[in-house]
Amino acid sequence: MKNAKKYLSALLALAVAAPTFTGCDNGLDEYPSDAQIPAPSDKFTTEIQFVSRLDDAALCSGASDYEAVHDYIVTTLDGRNGSWLTVLDRADNGDLRSLMGTAFDSYRWTTFAFNRIQSKTAYQGSMLFVNRCLTESRGEACGAGCYVTGLTTGMKGVRTDKNDLGEVTGTTEVSFDVNVLTARFETADQISAFGGGDGVLRSFYDTNMPLLMIGTVKNDLFESLQAAGQSAGTSYGFNVFEVSKGSQYTIFLLTEERFWGFNKVETETIANGIESYRISVMW
Repeated sequence: MKNAKKYLSALLALAVAAPTFTGCDNGLDEYPSDAQIPAPSDKFTTEIQFVSRLDDAALCSGASDYEAVHDYIVTTLDGRNGSWLTVLDRADNGDLRSLMGTAFDSYRWTTFAFNRIQSKTAYQGSMLFVNRCLTESRGEACGAGCYVTGLTTGMKGVRTDKNDLGEVTGTTEVSFDVNVLTARFETADQISAFGGGDGVLRSFYDTNMPLLMIGTVKNDLFESLQAAGQSAGTSYGFNVFEVSKGSQYTIFLLTEERFWGFNKVETETIANGIESYRISVMW
């Protein structure tokens, strides 16, 4: 019976991406309803894992790579206990069955985010591991060949309290729902379609504010992406943070300035050329 429930959960995860969830504790209850919410700080933090080569190659090229990614998600992260969002960049090399086996063994739900579609059989994308059943996701074209994918899922984080000396006096688990976007930007026209008052970013923001976006951009287009975020024309600006720069691509974090901020990143080698970037986000 236990195995049946396990495999039923993973099979249902093939239905992609995001129902409406009941929110939980966001850690901000200490502030009166009419008070101005403070800027993001490391008092409230959460972690996202982004696994990538940061180049034009697919993530896994053989059995040893799949085994290394499987061990990382199932053992190192302790399945659903150690992570609420894990992104496998360029998980599109054909052997998705192996990655579905990882979902089975980690008791996590998955969705595939198409980042680039050339034809019915030629595409690129990322696989996202989350801890809630997803029934819907939204993918929107963003320039030639590029798609931005959005979903809603449950986030887990930590509130850290300190005394006047900066010593930690206590921690509290925090959880609530977040709207997540991901994309892979390769050309200037894709970034042009993303920014601006009528762009893809503004379209997602108008229906799912606030939002948190993580993805990759060609190294020489990073500053253009920053400008695109500022051109979206909302009441508050969008910050685009450089998380880590690789040989060809840069991991970016895009946040609305009043809700989210980039804290720090730690890198862990999973296999030859495959790194996990453990990204600490604050709010």
